[in-house]
Amino acid sequence: MKIGFVYDAIYPYQKGGGERRIYEVARRLSARGHEVHIIGMKGWTGADSIKSDGLIYRSLGRSIPLYHSSGRRSISEALEFGLQALRLLGFEHFDVLDCGQWPYFHLLPARAFCWLSSCPMVVSWYEIWGRHWFEYLGPLGFAGALVEKAFVHLPNRIFAVSDATRRDLIETGARPHLVEMIPNGIDYKRICSILPPASKYHVSYIGRLKNHKNVDVLVEAIALAKISIPDISAVIIGDGPEKAMLLEKAGSLGVAENINFTGAIEDFDDAIRLLKSSLLFVNASTKEGGGSITLFEANACGLPVIAVKSPHGIDPNLIREGENGYFVDELSAKKIADKLVALLADAEAMKANALQAKTMAAQYDWDVVADQHENAYQKIVIARKVKE
Repeated sequence: MKIGFVYDAIYPYQKGGGERRIYEVARRLSARGHEVHIIGMKGWTGADSIKSDGLIYRSLGRSIPLYHSSGRRSISEALEFGLQALRLLGFEHFDVLDCGQWPYFHLLPARAFCWLSSCPMVVSWYEIWGRHWFEYLGPLGFAGALVEKAFVHLPNRIFAVSDATRRDLIETGARPHLVEMIPNGIDYKRICSILPPASKYHVSYIGRLKNHKNVDVLVEAIALAKISIPDISAVIIGDGPEKAMLLEKAGSLGVAENINFTGAIEDFDDAIRLLKSSLLFVNASTKEGGGSITLFEANACGLPVIAVKSPHGIDPNLIREGENGYFVDELSAKKIADKLVALLADAEAMKANALQAKTMAAQYDWDVVADQHENAYQKIVIARKVKE
């Protein structure tokens, strides 16, 4: 098959969950003999079309920042990429075109291209916001909610990254038989092969330092936990617009010496080693779209995860309470601190959690996820040929 993936940000030039998912699935499909193109904003130098890792990278236009300094997605970037996506109309035929959901406006040119070239259109959908649009944009949220509700009808097929996202899509108006759940994944075998360092942390976090990730609440939780565990230590891996604020908060709360802010770590193995140097992983995010690659990576490292129950957070089905992780019922530094202090004091529970977490993570290996994509694409292509 000839498969095209369309997304504004392209891994490894931009690093986030959506772009990582595309890259990991794409390179596995390429290794199986499919011709795979990744199409988006140009994050590299040189020619507009390059080949790397068996993949064909194609530029639709210049790359501009995805986020404002506040951590919010840039509307101007979304509009720019929507305009750039008009260039798809000059592209050759694909057997299937798979578009990442964000930032929405590119889906209209993609739909036009697919209609003109008789190409099935798939959208990999990460999350439904619903009324959260109004929290995010105020009165302008009406436009966002309207676009979201209308655009679920554009694709021939939707891949939801979690059961929660699938449910939300159907409630928004997507036809149930067109929505298939294909989860995010991890490089499970590679993670298992990486040896941990000798040094140890109690707690870890990896991800962007953005407002909805609530890393400031984690910093507050570490300060509260320090009352019971004076030598508590944490490693926070990642970068983002909130880094300066977080460093200042850690200093003001007296935990600057307890928390290692590593910044962005480019080498995947180095990041995994740091995760494996800890005992617990905390994800205080209230906006994960149900799925979370970092949850699976932490579990593969043998780390139980403490997460926050939230309508737009981690899908409850992904954490089995007391096995691979735990939920706190609200975004609260005290509740996170109480949970991590209790767990760190229970060596037997932690040992059992480590084994169960690794067992659960194995089902999310990228090879398995690539199988699901390949099978779904083949069914879509066959169905289209039967129609013709």
